[in-house]
This record gives sequence, structure tokens and C-alpha cells, in this order.
Amino acid sequence: MSSNWSKLRDEWLDSTAIAKDDAKWALEALINSEEELFEIDQKIRNKEDVISQVKNLKKKVKETISSKEISLDDIALNASNSNKVQISVPSNLTYLLKVWAAAEGRDLSSVAFQCLETGIREMKSKGSIPSVAVSRYDSACQKRIALAEVNNLLEKFEIAHNKTY
Repeated sequence: MSSNWSKLRDEWLDSTAIAKDDAKWALEALINSEEELFEIDQKIRNKEDVISQVKNLKKKVKETISSKEISLDDIALNASNSNKVQISVPSNLTYLLKVWAAAEGRDLSSVAFQCLETGIREMKSKGSIPSVAVSRYDSACQKRIALAEVNNLLEKFEIAHNKTY
């Protein structure tokens, strides 16, 4: 694969399964750094050492990607990958969950999460969840995948330039 940033970016845009709008949205994480990527390409042609520059740029871009991912959760209070949700459960259901967890050698929270996840998936498939919520969820998933692919693209760029030396 070519180490030229423009070619890597354009090949990814052409080959990704992500919607073009979401792919371009994810690439915005690199917009402020693209000039530096082009400079690295130019220095490679001039045989200048750029490995440390690529690593510094990679760190900068990863921070930008992280902030874009955090922006997806504009309805959340924090940017963690999981949130603690506390609910009240009737005692008979609590008993069932505890016995289930004991029977399978699992902790109570994992059994409760399995129930929640299964219920949500079933409600989603039946159309019980408002379509606007499902649409925003699907869009956020697409954008997270696009950000992961952009991060992978940057990894390929770094690997290609490390092989040059």
C-alpha cells in the first residue's frame, strides 16, 4: 500500500462501508493535521527523518478523534464507555436474578445487564423504541466505526513510514 497520505485517505474513502457523510465527518478529526501529513510525505521524498514527527502527529490526531467521539454523546454527562444506572427491582425479580446468577456462577450485575440488553434488542426489533432514538443510536454507531477506521488509517500511514526507514 502506498505511504502517500492522499492516496491512503482516498482509497479508504472509496473502500469503506461507512456512509460517505459519516466517513467525511470522521476525517474531520484529521483536517487540522493534514497539512502536517503532507509535509511528512514531502520530507520522505527528501529522505528526512520523520519517525518522531509521525508519532507526535499521531498523538495529536488521537486526541482529536477522542474529542470527536465524546461529542457524539452530547446527551451524556461524561464520556466514559459505560455508565452506571441504578434501578429499583421488585423483590421477587431480584430473587430470580440472584438465583439465576448463582446457578450460572455469575455476578448479579452481569445477569441484570444480559436481561436489559436482551430486552432492549427485542424492543428495538419490535419498533417499541422511538424511531428518532434508534436513528440517533445508529448514526452514533456509524460515526464510531468511521472514527475507528480513520484511526486505523493513521496506523497504516505510520507503519508505511516506519518501513521507509
